[in-house]
Amino acid sequence: MRNSRRHYLSAFFFLVVFAFTETPLCVEEKTSAGKLLTLWAGMLPIILAAPHGGREPIAGMAPRRGTDVAAFSIGRDHNTAEMAAMMAHKLRERLAARPFLIVARFDRKYLDANRARKDAYESEAARPYYDAYHDALMDACVQVQRKWGRGLLLDIHGQGAEAGMIFRGTDNGRSVSALLRSFGAEALTGAKSILGQMELRGYRVAPSSAGDQRERRYAGGYTTRTYGSHSGTAIDAIQLELGASLRSRSNIDRTASDFADAIQVFVKSYFPMLDRPEFSVPVP
Repeated sequence: MRNSRRHYLSAFFFLVVFAFTETPLCVEEKTSAGKLLTLWAGMLPIILAAPHGGREPIAGMAPRRGTDVAAFSIGRDHNTAEMAAMMAHKLRERLAARPFLIVARFDRKYLDANRARKDAYESEAARPYYDAYHDALMDACVQVQRKWGRGLLLDIHGQGAEAGMIFRGTDNGRSVSALLRSFGAEALTGAKSILGQMELRGYRVAPSSAGDQRERRYAGGYTTRTYGSHSGTAIDAIQLELGASLRSRSNIDRTASDFADAIQVFVKSYFPMLDRPEFSVPVP
């Protein structure tokens, strides 16, 4: 059963994000595990996900130790949950419809939703929370494919290597294979691509549109490998690794606004199935 409720989160910016929402969030709580997710049922072929920005403990569970887990981390991607929610809100303003939104509110120290099951958790008590997150992602992908034929998943993360940089992760084009087949490299790196638009707005992006396109530092993760269009989902998946300054409290609104503008241009250029007047926007 689906219930519509408003979730009031402790983080200040999450409150700010939703303060201007005129109607309650569409939140699905099929199980108690669903209470540690924030979900929007979308009306656009766009899915925003944030697996590592959660702040809440899972009751009765000890932090993971990471024995034999490669590149183990329990660090929170600060403000990525808030960034995803802010981007969703601003897309709704621009496109007059909601994207799908899937945000993990549980802390990464207990469960890493961007990992395969065997590396994601150590206590079986975490299984329902892991399943709830990935069931929501899969359900969004199925709904998008069924209604529009194809779509876009942006998996939002934070990185500490370069404070002002956005790193792109697509498994070197694999998780956006359908987009590349249909529209060529311009759809990923050109002036009307999302990250091309961010570059035009003054952001530093790696790989740069003008350089070698090899994704060397952050090439994507479990989400892009599992839900990308190479796997038959028809959903092109891009991991976005945002530097600390871009998601700081002083910059989060601007970064989210610029991403929403960039996505709007991308949609107008590469989502012809959304032929509606509100998508008629000027391209810088």
